[in-house]
Amino acid sequence: MKKQNKHAHDKHVCPTCMHSTEEGHLCVPVKKKDATCDWCGALIPDERHLCNEKVKELAYICNSCGRTAVKADYLCKPEKIK
Repeated sequence: MKKQNKHAHDKHVCPTCMHSTEEGHLCVPVKKKDATCDWCGALIPDERHLCNEKVKELAYICNSCGRTAVKADYLCKPEKIK
């Protein structure tokens, strides 16, 4: 198993797909403090928050974990929803 640098706190490695990002992605979201939804303006209790406005914009599904997202960058194996 790879040893992570304690100072590299801005990188997150997903235990499901091993994808590495600075903000996390939908397999294992990174909790953000006091974040609000860009679509409905509500406080986000969970990074997987889906409101009616956001659901209308969903364009991708992950072939690994089945999650949906508005951008392919948020998923490990994205596929465009037709």
